[in-house]
Amino acid sequence: MLLDSNTKKVIDLLDVFDNLKNIDKIRLAIYLLENKNFDINFNIKDMIILLKEILNKLDPSYSKTIVNFAKYKHLLFLSAKYLELDSIEKKKFSIEMLFNIYETDFKDKFINKEINNHLYIYDYCYSLMNK
Repeated sequence: MLLDSNTKKVIDLLDVFDNLKNIDKIRLAIYLLENKNFDINFNIKDMIILLKEILNKLDPSYSKTIVNFAKYKHLLFLSAKYLELDSIEKKKFSIEMLFNIYETDFKDKFINKEINNHLYIYDYCYSLMNK
């Protein structure tokens, strides 16, 4: 974990997130970042674009179909639990979620390199926690 002061709710949600398949981690991250439910002074648009490119590499049919998020019931459960968090917990979860993705080995050199070079998790963390 990147942060020291996470609540039990955030830690429990991170434990469930950690057990997801890599592709589902990316799907959920895109969904939550696009619907983050808190204000931010950071350009997350570039991170969302990066995650969509990674998802397209993991699932080539992603860009050719409309994704029905309802077919991913485990992701709906996680997003519902995310909505139960207060604003600070949501920020902390989003940081930890992206840090988890940053540390994940996708077993693909291109994906790992892109994430390591363009997923600005430390800048994102600094912008959220110093607001």
